[in-house]
Amino acid sequence: MTGGPDSVSLSADGAAIHGVWWRPKQDGQPTLVFLHDGLGSVESLRGFPADVAEAAALPAFGYDRWGYGRSAARPHLPAGLMEDCAARMPRILAAAGIADHIVIGHSDGGTIALLHAAANPSGLLGAVSIAAHVQEDSASHFQLDRHGAMARAGECPDWLVRFQGEKTRAVALMSEWVRVWQESFAAGWTLRDVLPRIRCPLLALHGAEDDYGEVGQLKTIARAVPRAKTRILDGLGHFPHLDDPADVTARVAAFVTRCVERG
Repeated sequence: MTGGPDSVSLSADGAAIHGVWWRPKQDGQPTLVFLHDGLGSVESLRGFPADVAEAAALPAFGYDRWGYGRSAARPHLPAGLMEDCAARMPRILAAAGIADHIVIGHSDGGTIALLHAAANPSGLLGAVSIAAHVQEDSASHFQLDRHGAMARAGECPDWLVRFQGEKTRAVALMSEWVRVWQESFAAGWTLRDVLPRIRCPLLALHGAEDDYGEVGQLKTIARAVPRAKTRILDGLGHFPHLDDPADVTARVAAFVTRCVERG
């Protein structure tokens, strides 16, 4: 593929949303829609969207969720953050002119992809979750405690500043992200009863060495959606598409190609 990604500015629910086309929209072709992780942005996906789009010869779009990256600031994240983000997605896709699509999400983005799929929206041809969270576990609690301690100290990793634009915003986002997830887990949040509603083809991947979520996350998805294609990726962590981009790109590209052929 020649050229770089093209940035676009969208408006959804009154908020300015920063979007990116890694491969331009084409009439008659479904669009791959990429969703970033819980503390990232479209930039944290690195070259993965462009690589999958090139391998599958399909348009590819992604966006910074409200409060993230170059989208409008959101001082307070709402309770039910994952559900809120999933509910907003159809309006963002409409603003981008996207009808038929396949959603591909990583981490929190994977959770949102699963919720979007469970809503069975018009135009959805398939879904991919990578390192999605569907229930609480000890790994997620550890990371929430670790990030919460950093936020209380007014500190955050350098990569978080890079993806969110400046330190004050990055620390505030991390603090809100920790609070929302801790409150959700305390209230018994889980997707176990939601996942069986998924009707579209589903590919779910999870690194065996993921330190943000245990492999039990993937096993829950497999039990709830038995027709889904699931795979534990040996030797890979929470960012399998960055740990082994060639393998993960090939898996995802093959899956989305089958979704398109199935129609």
